[in-house]
Amino acid sequence: MNCFNPTPRDSWGSRLSPTVVAAIAAAIALIALSSACSDSPSPSVISHSARVDERNGQIVFVSAVLSAPARVAVEYENEYAGKFRTALSETAAEHIIPVVRLRADTVYRYAIGVEKGDGEFAYQARGEFKTGSLPGILATMRSEATGESSLDLILSDYNAKFFNNRLERRIVMMDALGHPVWHYSDDKPPLIDSPMQSVRVQPNGDIMYMIGKCCVRRATPLGEDAGEIVIPPDSDWPHHDFLPLEDGRLLYIGRYIFVFDDSANGGRAETRARVDGVSLYDPANGETERVWDPMDFWDIRDPAQRATWDPDRPYWLHMNSLAKSGDGGYIVSLRNLNQVISVSPDFKTVRWRLGGPGSDFAFPDWSDRFAGQHTATELPNGNVLMFNNYASPPPDDGRAIYSRALELSLDFESETAVKAWEFNADSQMRAPIVSSAYRLDNGNTLINFGISEDEAAIPIAIIEADAQGREMFRLETIDPPTAEVSIQGPYRYRAYPGPKSIMGETMLRAPKRR
Repeated sequence: MNCFNPTPRDSWGSRLSPTVVAAIAAAIALIALSSACSDSPSPSVISHSARVDERNGQIVFVSAVLSAPARVAVEYENEYAGKFRTALSETAAEHIIPVVRLRADTVYRYAIGVEKGDGEFAYQARGEFKTGSLPGILATMRSEATGESSLDLILSDYNAKFFNNRLERRIVMMDALGHPVWHYSDDKPPLIDSPMQSVRVQPNGDIMYMIGKCCVRRATPLGEDAGEIVIPPDSDWPHHDFLPLEDGRLLYIGRYIFVFDDSANGGRAETRARVDGVSLYDPANGETERVWDPMDFWDIRDPAQRATWDPDRPYWLHMNSLAKSGDGGYIVSLRNLNQVISVSPDFKTVRWRLGGPGSDFAFPDWSDRFAGQHTATELPNGNVLMFNNYASPPPDDGRAIYSRALELSLDFESETAVKAWEFNADSQMRAPIVSSAYRLDNGNTLINFGISEDEAAIPIAIIEADAQGREMFRLETIDPPTAEVSIQGPYRYRAYPGPKSIMGETMLRAPKRR
């Protein structure tokens, strides 16, 4: 150890008493040992490199070899994309650090920080990397953003049909300015007529998502396949929405075929109707149970309870969203009935019906009615928020047809429902199917106009609006077919508030516009 020997000499030292000299010597020795005379300096970075993932150009692996084991973190930045720091690694001499939350086709500078004893980092190695391009339909997206979202990340699906009716399914996370910074591609069968629907981020960062008529699949933040839950073929087949439970079981919207005699109504003696209920799948034993059956509460033989009904393709209810209510019950959207219902936690009681046949609430203002709705949820104040597609509106409603996010206040004493808040982008933004609306923690609402009636002229849009109905952020996406790329029906089924981070990274500087 090459340490300085702190013995006071010089002329001033000779004039001090031995006691004072000893005290000064001890103090100097303590300072020297705690700083310049350390036996354990921070390990140095011997070598480092950055590699773009061959499967996903928005994931990069930074490698580092140290002179001694230590924990490291990688800081990475781009002038416009922002500055971030990865989560701290485990102690080791060799590291491979995954870097995510990256824009495509973008050059980033990075620095490797070795943790020091005082909890700070010694940045000893620097470099740069360029991310890869977006794949498939994501590469053809033409998006334009205005304003800035209050969210760090926005999560959404993105579905479209390419050549030969091949369906592409993607999950995308976008930053506050609307730039894609993470994506995952599902290219496993089935591909035709099975879009990506509900998407949910799990506590460990994994993403669970539903493929209609198929299964619920899982992917890691690094884009790795983490398995799937395949509902047994003799069970109600899943579609639209699911809720993973804490005990590992899966609650999902399930469809089954019900055969009944409809000859009294001019129908067939053996009418086959598609009926939706709520089913529970237990992976421990591979069994499913229908925990809520509409046949226990309504009579499908009663034409007044059918609402939208095609005799050639009888499809009753069309349940399209399932959400927890504040007391542990469930809020369910029944699209074909133009109705939202509240179900008790044990699924034995329908507590109330809003809209549609047999509604428990009247609408003093007819303009507050809804039709073809999606993503019905109960807010903390008891109000109901939904995306009101206003598809197939009541025949006695002569208003112009438009889509909007709608919040309704329910008065149980007067049995009335009145509008508490709404957002209507403009008269052209009509989404007859899909779409979503979710209330954010800050009181704003994230609204997804997920499909357009005129793909070539009117974009699909994600919009954030505040409590006064003012537009704070808008991301418009249009994907017109070209001679090289034949695209049919690009749409986002839902858009969600994303997680604070993808893999524990910290934002040190927010992205900015050019």
